[in-house]
Amino acid sequence: MRKIDKACLFIASILYSLYSFAEDNLPIECQTVPNKQIDICTLSTQSEHYPVNDLILYKREDGRFFVYLETIKGDVAGSWFWGFSNQGKYAVMSFAEEGHPHFVFYDTEQFLQSEQRPKPISVVSDYFLGQLMELRDDGTAIFGWTGGLQNSNQDSQCLEYENVDAALLEDECFVSVNIFADEHKSIN
Repeated sequence: MRKIDKACLFIASILYSLYSFAEDNLPIECQTVPNKQIDICTLSTQSEHYPVNDLILYKREDGRFFVYLETIKGDVAGSWFWGFSNQGKYAVMSFAEEGHPHFVFYDTEQFLQSEQRPKPISVVSDYFLGQLMELRDDGTAIFGWTGGLQNSNQDSQCLEYENVDAALLEDECFVSVNIFADEHKSIN
């Protein structure tokens, strides 16, 4: 990235922070860390390399001002902040190329304290794991397995999963994956 691009992104993030009090008019999304008074907020902008996006991450404590964390410049992958595990132990980022996401898991405390994104604790990448539905603090993740059970491996079993759009049930079954198991992990 050229210095001028970095400078422009930095200035844009400062200007955005100054106008953040008009939050209801801006396309910013915030997710609260479970059991804490801290939000991770994201602003997604259109990248010059359509159809990917640039993603700006902020931290906000006690609903006050935004603190800039990082800008992820769009290149070939779309990116988004998925959220947190059920009790907030893990934070999850996701990146997708050609519609096939991989999920990057971080220790939430390190994610919140770092000036740079910390090293991931796990990365899960499987062609058929199309949607992360739930993440628990013990590392158990519930994924939508695209294409149903016929595309899953021999050991997988579809789980009953409530609160899901009926259309999803036709195209996906839901499987439980331990994010620390080697079978779906791309790197550690």
